[in-house]
This record gives sequence, structure tokens and C-alpha cells, in this order.
Amino acid sequence: MGSISVALGLYSVYKEFQRDLESTLRRVKVIGYEGVEFYGPFVHEPEKIKNLLEEIGLVNCGWHTEWKLLQADTIDATLDYHTRAGTTNIIIPALGGPWQIGHKQSEDCAEVWVQYAVRINELARLAEERNFRIGYHTHAHEFNTHFGESTPWSLLSEHTHSGIILELDTGNCIEAEADPAQVIADHPGRVQLVHCKPFSRNFGHETFIGSATDDNDWSAILEACSRSGTEWLIVEHESETEYPQFHGAERCYSGMLEQLGRLKPAVDRED
Repeated sequence: MGSISVALGLYSVYKEFQRDLESTLRRVKVIGYEGVEFYGPFVHEPEKIKNLLEEIGLVNCGWHTEWKLLQADTIDATLDYHTRAGTTNIIIPALGGPWQIGHKQSEDCAEVWVQYAVRINELARLAEERNFRIGYHTHAHEFNTHFGESTPWSLLSEHTHSGIILELDTGNCIEAEADPAQVIADHPGRVQLVHCKPFSRNFGHETFIGSATDDNDWSAILEACSRSGTEWLIVEHESETEYPQFHGAERCYSGMLEQLGRLKPAVDRED
């Protein structure tokens, strides 16, 4: 069981990030996070991002990169940007769903998701030539949309090769009435990145890691992560009213450290 690092998904503080790149990254570091996962379009010069991260002491552990930026006419420029920015993991943030990314809801079927898996495999081969890894981030619809006995999640996990990251979002998983700890345990070696998203069945995203209202079973989730080879726990909170922006980022970091502290003695006893 290797050590797991903790990063902040910058979607959590996206308003701050849009206002001021440098101050946002510095504040993330002060809280204690070891890395960041980027989200959004390529606004800043990639060298500026890479240099700032090196100066501040943060790792660029991934970048949510839209599907449209991974097509035949955009992939070369996208990979060039990520090379210069120091990105290691390129994560597809979403396909299908209510956003109708890649296809319309009326077109949703098993064949479409298998075609996505084939394309993701192709992208991974291109990315690997330049030392990137490709991954896919989950939402609720990948678990609660059914095509007979299959779901988008089962089709992606079955038809993408083992080197492709399956970035599980714990809150989205719970929202779909699935068990994130079991999903991680069922896919050893695939869930290298986990979006640790606080979620309450009663209050939605208006909670935080460590709150009694958060329905994530962090003990079981972190145990599954330790056994399955997870590399990064990426905090992503979506509270907009009770714990917005850095308020939530700080609370979630404290809560995650507490949860990890509870995990370690159990791991030590087992070793």
C-alpha cells in the first residue's frame, strides 16, 4: 500500500482561479495541498503555469480537458499545451449526460459508449507517445443509465485498456445510488485519481468532508484507495452557499487529513 497524495481540484475555487492564477495557487499551497488538478480552457501561457507551480511547490496532477480539444483537428495543439504546462494526466471531464457532450440524449445507447471507448484508446496511444496518461471522469449518469445489463460506466471500464485512468467522483457515484468504495475495489489499478466530493442526500453539495451530513463513507473509500493503487485524492467541493470557494477547500482539507489519520493505524496493523 503506497502513500496517497492530496490535491485540490481547481473547479472548487474556480471563481478565485479566474480572477488571479498566482494568488489562488499560493493559497492552495498554504492550506497544505500537495497538488492541483486544473479545469477550464487554456487561458494562461503554459510556461507561466509550470514555472509558478515549480516555484510554489505544487504538482500539476491533471487537467480536465474538453472532448472538443481531443479531436483530430485539435489534439496536436492540446498535447503541445500540456507538454509546456507540465501536465501529466489528461482527463476527459464528461461525455453525454444532460450536457449532451459528444452526442444527444436521444442518441444515447451502448454502441455510442463503446465507440467512445475505442476513441479513448486511440487517444491514449497518441498521448503515451508524449508521456501523458488519458483518463475519464465520472458523473451520475454513467452509473444510473442502463442499456439492458450494461451502463456507460461498465462499457467504458470494459472496453478501455488498463492504462486508462478511471477517475471516480465519489459524490456523483453516491448521487447515482452506487457505492464508491465498492466501485474502486472492483477496478484495482484503474482508479489512480479519485475526486473526493462531499455529498449529502439531504443537502446536496452543501456539506464538506468531515461533516456529519456528508454521506461518503471515507473510511471504506480510503481503504479501497489504499488497496487499489490510487495515487491522488483530489478534493472537489461544489458548495455555492454554505461553504463556497476557499471556505470549503479549507474545511475539506482538514477533514481529509483527519480521515487519512484514521486510516494509517489500520494499515500499519495489517502490515
